[in-house]
Amino acid sequence: KVDKQLSEGYLLSYLFYDNGVIKYDGKAKKGRFEEDITDKTLFYTHSTGKSITSYIVGHAICDGYISSIDEIIDWPLMENTLYHGQPLRNLLNMAAGDKHVVDKRSTRFMGSFEHHRDMGLDTIALLLQGTKAKGNKSFYNNALADIIANYIVFKSGKDYDKLMKKVFQDKIKIGNEIAYEKHGQTTIKSQTIPKYNGSPQTLASYSYFMTRLDFLRFAEAMMKDYQNETCVGKYLKESQQQAKKWTKYGPSSENSYLWLHRYAKKYGSQFYFDFKGLKKRNIIGTEGYNGQNILIDLDNSRIVVTNSAATGWNVKTYMLNVIKKGKLPK
Repeated sequence: KVDKQLSEGYLLSYLFYDNGVIKYDGKAKKGRFEEDITDKTLFYTHSTGKSITSYIVGHAICDGYISSIDEIIDWPLMENTLYHGQPLRNLLNMAAGDKHVVDKRSTRFMGSFEHHRDMGLDTIALLLQGTKAKGNKSFYNNALADIIANYIVFKSGKDYDKLMKKVFQDKIKIGNEIAYEKHGQTTIKSQTIPKYNGSPQTLASYSYFMTRLDFLRFAEAMMKDYQNETCVGKYLKESQQQAKKWTKYGPSSENSYLWLHRYAKKYGSQFYFDFKGLKKRNIIGTEGYNGQNILIDLDNSRIVVTNSAATGWNVKTYMLNVIKKGKLPK
């Protein structure tokens, strides 16, 4: 079934890792596209990058740049906005009370016609002046994840590059260069907070460009942190323990088989937990648009990583059952 998907379907890459061994390493059939999928092909993480950003938060906590998951955000750039004065936990759990300032498509702040990534965070801070948080119900949105990415820049300051190298080179041991999509710099001076225009803390995002094997290296690094109960592993366990009920859980709803998040009962710190059919199993999941997905069995050291051109294949067949049984679909 996996072979057929890679030669005819939407899957472009499929990796099944089991206890230190890559049991299946599949790429889209050669000749299917103008350019073949290779180990150098860069895939856009989409929302799996939110989980990567959370993993960086864990390192920032362990290295002392951020005090804890409950640190109160005291950020001059965001002063007099709804995000200032909140615990970081609220932002990580998508419970920052910002539903009234972000449109339902999760790409634009109210009062702006621009995608949130087409402007610097200084302009976003200006748009949000005078706003207050409203409640703490879960509201999943892309803009909030970029707020977190830039908070890491602010807190680590001059050590930001050092922190990122520690995460990606020393811990994950990436095999290829990776990069995130930067925010556009604000160009209309009259609408900016001049002090911050173009500064690093206005440019970071959660969306990375990574190779298929670096997706797997990231997953393996997280798994080992969790299993070895490192400082970052404890952050991941805390994320799991404090995860809240996921509002979009619905394995029986129409076309639910297309989305991994439909099978997750809980969400915390930008990760999915507690999957249907895997009761009492420690499973952590990430999901990116069009199927840039990771599912990790933390008890049995199994990982499935998918990179896909479109949402159009059964996540239960190709991910959940493989993690559950340790076998590929036939």
